[in-house]
Amino acid sequence: MTIKRLLFLVLLLVAGGATAWGVMAVRQAEARQTGKREALAPKGGEYVDAGDARIFMQRSGSPDAPAVVFLHGTGSWSETWRASMATANQAGYQAIALDMPPFGYSIPPASGEYDKQRQAARLRAALDNAGIRRAVFVAHSFGAAPLMEALLSNADDGRVQALVLVDAALGLDEAQSDGSDSVIQSLLRWRWVSQPIAAGFLTKPEATEKLLKSFVSEKEKITPAWLRLYQQPLALEGSYREVAAWLPELLARRGHEASDMPDAYGRINWPVTLVWGETDTITPLAQAENLQRLVPGAKLVRIPRAGHIPQIEEPELFQEALARVLQEARPRR
Repeated sequence: MTIKRLLFLVLLLVAGGATAWGVMAVRQAEARQTGKREALAPKGGEYVDAGDARIFMQRSGSPDAPAVVFLHGTGSWSETWRASMATANQAGYQAIALDMPPFGYSIPPASGEYDKQRQAARLRAALDNAGIRRAVFVAHSFGAAPLMEALLSNADDGRVQALVLVDAALGLDEAQSDGSDSVIQSLLRWRWVSQPIAAGFLTKPEATEKLLKSFVSEKEKITPAWLRLYQQPLALEGSYREVAAWLPELLARRGHEASDMPDAYGRINWPVTLVWGETDTITPLAQAENLQRLVPGAKLVRIPRAGHIPQIEEPELFQEALARVLQEARPRR
């Protein structure tokens, strides 16, 4: 069952008169989500100004080395990239993993607006203020959308050394629309609908296992250690409110922004590698094959047995693929 189907079922529950459940879910979230982001953020990380937000990022490796920037997907955060950061360091790079709001330890925008144009602007601002002028970018799932918007709307700024998209959720296989909200998306903009869903499901630690396993094919790879890691930021103050504000963007229809246009991908002149789980049901392999056709010279690395999170499901194969890409992308002296 995909995340969108799960959301639809929960939405039916809320809309079907489960008002008492919604009120209780919000109250319980308020009681457990009391942690202060800056106080609880992992030691050694840093906050960078991103305009209307402050992005938390973690670095490893020499600051003088070429950079690899990691962007997580839905419900994830920077620490989930730790093994990949080590791979980057071993290949001679510094590694930078960001928490894109509303996830992780970043300070969210007061506006509560998370469309991919605003997220792209925050990403560009954070990179500039962190002094990252050029990098290899690695983005997973929904994290690819703001990244591609940032890169394709400024395609000639020389920022990209190479690009790795991991089971990217770009929506290019969907029909193009005028960008207006769907009916469900409109409903999710009502706080009385979205906040109970976020409080009672998306940010509830007891639901993490079911949610995470809905993304993967190899269910046994979702170990207690991975569950604890994904649950860690769920204790932060107001997490359910921010995730609720972001939730409509998960269902945003393909519009006419830079990253929505297939022709824009045909003008990419950076090395691009697509790393994809062969059994992914969230962003099926056909989407990778379509993207490979759109991007000149793009390589496709299939990860056998893996679903939507190959870095968890087949970590050795994933790290081997990443190491090869980084080796090929290293600047020649």
